[in-house]
Amino acid sequence: MASTTVNDAAKALKALHVPKSPVVLTNVWDVASLNTVLSLNNDASSGSGSKPVTAIATASWAIAASEGLADEDLTWEQNLAAISRVAPVARAAGLPLSCDLQDGYGARIDEVVAAAVRAGASGANIEDSIPAAGFGRGIAGSLYPVDEQVRRLRGALKAAAEAGCPDFVLNARCDVFCLDDDDGTNGRATTARLDDETRLREAIARGKAFLEAGATTVFYWGGPRGGLSRESVRALVEALDGRVAVLLSAYAGGPTVKELGELGVARISIGPTLFRVAMAAAARAAKGILVDAGGMPTI
Repeated sequence: MASTTVNDAAKALKALHVPKSPVVLTNVWDVASLNTVLSLNNDASSGSGSKPVTAIATASWAIAASEGLADEDLTWEQNLAAISRVAPVARAAGLPLSCDLQDGYGARIDEVVAAAVRAGASGANIEDSIPAAGFGRGIAGSLYPVDEQVRRLRGALKAAAEAGCPDFVLNARCDVFCLDDDDGTNGRATTARLDDETRLREAIARGKAFLEAGATTVFYWGGPRGGLSRESVRALVEALDGRVAVLLSAYAGGPTVKELGELGVARISIGPTLFRVAMAAAARAAKGILVDAGGMPTI
């Protein structure tokens, strides 16, 4: 393991992104959650020789929540501290690490990516939405202009290469399906609407531009409005030759890994799901002890 470099790990991670046979990432937020996930690779019940965990990713939402913060209030320094704690553990396990870097923290994007590589990251999510704008200002007000985002992504990849990772795996997130239905004209409600056709057209145009800039995959999700559909995933896969990433909960109806793989995606992640499940389990256990007087839960 000592001879494995962050770029070796990046090459391994990139090779896992195969349309129709997607890499599946269970996002973690600290060493405890990482070790819990890693235990699956040593679990005899998972099958002889089976190692289901092939790569690790972080979730900034979960890191922020563990600090008592909203995702948009998580500073780069706090995010980097969490990445720096999990990276050595992932490397010791021989697994590549991809990090959630939000939008690259605005103008700091090159600095942020270089620091992430030095900490041990071989890839990252970088989104095209502007945190301060929210999702209510339409395409022009809520998302970085395409040409600007392309410059940002190219700069990030150059910074990664200069930091020692020329094969850095960029999962470029496109948030057009997250935007409110109002088009955001003049910053207030209008009669103009962002219809599905407009969103899909913009998503494809941005996706092609991001891939041309050097992204490995383009990550789409529906955000709080749940704007992604099975049909849009299918169209994106077709337009981008399968170089598409989605959440496991990509659209309504509870799609499975098998179903999303059959649609042709190359990458699936779960975002903050493990964190939410863990906290819900803790709440149930505490209720059993403190409210229901049921004693300690069975583990």
